[in-house]
Amino acid sequence: MNYKYNIALDAMGGDNAPKKVVEGLRIFLRENKETSFTLFGKKKEIEECLQKCDLSKNQSIFIEDCEKIITNEMSVRDSIKLGKESSMWRSIESVKNKKCDIIISSGNTGALLVISKLLLKTIDGVDKPPLAGLWPNKKNLSIVLDLGANVECNEKNFVQFSKIGSELYSVLFDKQKPNVGLLNIGSEEIKGNETLKNTHSSLNQTNNNFIYTGYIEGNDITKGDVDVIVTDGFTGNVALKTAEGTANYITSEIKNSFSNSLLSKISYLISYPVFSKIKKKLDPRNYNGAIFLGLTSPVIKSHGGADGYAFYNSIKLSSKILRGNLIDKIKNNFVNGKK
Repeated sequence: MNYKYNIALDAMGGDNAPKKVVEGLRIFLRENKETSFTLFGKKKEIEECLQKCDLSKNQSIFIEDCEKIITNEMSVRDSIKLGKESSMWRSIESVKNKKCDIIISSGNTGALLVISKLLLKTIDGVDKPPLAGLWPNKKNLSIVLDLGANVECNEKNFVQFSKIGSELYSVLFDKQKPNVGLLNIGSEEIKGNETLKNTHSSLNQTNNNFIYTGYIEGNDITKGDVDVIVTDGFTGNVALKTAEGTANYITSEIKNSFSNSLLSKISYLISYPVFSKIKKKLDPRNYNGAIFLGLTSPVIKSHGGADGYAFYNSIKLSSKILRGNLIDKIKNNFVNGKK
């Protein structure tokens, strides 16, 4: 059978691998038959997991045996030294060699970004590839970038992020001309540093694939009025970790409050349908998968602690990106922008 796409999976990255990778794959294959998968990692362990998930005879799954693994504890330098024989390196290399179309890994984030930049060329016109992520809001989802790939950014980088993020949003949510906001400490024209002010001026003059709506503050991200939020990697990563920590804190406090007495436990049972709905919307597994954009192929970074369901959502995200022809759209945007 001829498959339209081939997705490379670093089967040994992150916690509980390769079990979670195979479990995520099992869920995805229930609904999609047009994609094949190449799993990179320890063949024996992968085969055992495939057998347990009743996938050992699935003809859309291929295995590339890799004995070496880049662990989360390794420095980027040590990861590169381990290099070419590791499951991460070889999965990225398969995309470089056009054997696979996109790669997903739950492994060491720093190593993944650096090796991806080493092996995959940057799209012409992109200076610093950003890391983008999905962010739940009151209306649907927003895209926030950069989430940590580039700590220091200039005006040119922010304009490029706006173009890249808008193409991603259009592909994932089928919306032409998404709204773009620039993350700042206030919405007034005088707020922010010189880089933000210059970027604000440039984006106001840009005739491109998005509608620039101006500055957006951190507490406005979840309102859903802006589709794409642009910031530097330092600020974006702090915002992301703060949001994750706050969500975990609130969830923990609610659980503690409802377990203090018999009356509170009864109240929880009565309120359970409401809390269940909120929990489902805020479940980070539904938004698993940060996208390293600006390279000749997207690289999907799954959370290291992701379970099978979360990894399934990373595969689903990758499939949408491939079907939406994202890379060609980004390339065309930058080519047209030079005219």
